[in-house]
Amino acid sequence: MGNAVSSIPRVSAVLAVLAALALVTGCATKGTRYATPSTAAASAPAQTAAAAAPTTAMTPLPRASGQLTGTQLEQVLLPQAEFPAGFALAQSSAVSSGGALSSGPAQFDLATVSCGDFISHLGNTGFGETAMAANSYTAQAQAFDQVVYQFSSDTAATEFIDGIRTVAGRCHSFTATVNGTTGTFSLTATPSAEVAGHPSLELVQSGTIGGSSLTLDTLLSASGVDVFAGAAVGLGASAPASMAKQTIVYDLMKRQAAAAVLG
Repeated sequence: MGNAVSSIPRVSAVLAVLAALALVTGCATKGTRYATPSTAAASAPAQTAAAAAPTTAMTPLPRASGQLTGTQLEQVLLPQAEFPAGFALAQSSAVSSGGALSSGPAQFDLATVSCGDFISHLGNTGFGETAMAANSYTAQAQAFDQVVYQFSSDTAATEFIDGIRTVAGRCHSFTATVNGTTGTFSLTATPSAEVAGHPSLELVQSGTIGGSSLTLDTLLSASGVDVFAGAAVGLGASAPASMAKQTIVYDLMKRQAAAAVLG
């Protein structure tokens, strides 16, 4: 499936808040996405903030097309300037499938993957994609994640979203071990408003690990051959609401379209 730019265990495409992970992100034993929050931060009461509204009008965008390598998709990811003040790129969070397209079968079949393996690897390679790239911007006990998965066809991208919905349907309550720490988790998936004319799914992972509450709220949208995802993560705190997940996804779609044309 290509090589990760850095090895990062991901909890659901992102439990990296505590030295694990990836949404999404997923988590194995490959490294750490960003540092574990301090005890004070992890035990702080959750902040309550209204979810941010998209900052720009989301006009329809054409379906994503073309086949970019993981290296090229890294350039599609939103830069530091697009994220709220106080959030900085976690260098160890960068994941990429590399400079060549992949064509092998999925390592993790969504029809049979365990709940623990799913949350440990979403946000990393292994789901039958031809290329992918992801990273995280963090601030103490919170983070924003962004991921682009590219597939060989529109159908494969849609099936990826459908597979995630199926996983969530059977993973309402489970335990999983992340870098030696066992936690209890729950997944829910619900349809969300279209992003730029493309259907989307909201995947929420909640639970407790290491004595701290975890919230990982991910929006995924399939557009053509790509699946774009933006997530807000909180460990011992609420997930950040200073940037809308829809904004992350929409801006990723626009940047992919420009990169595909240049490519």
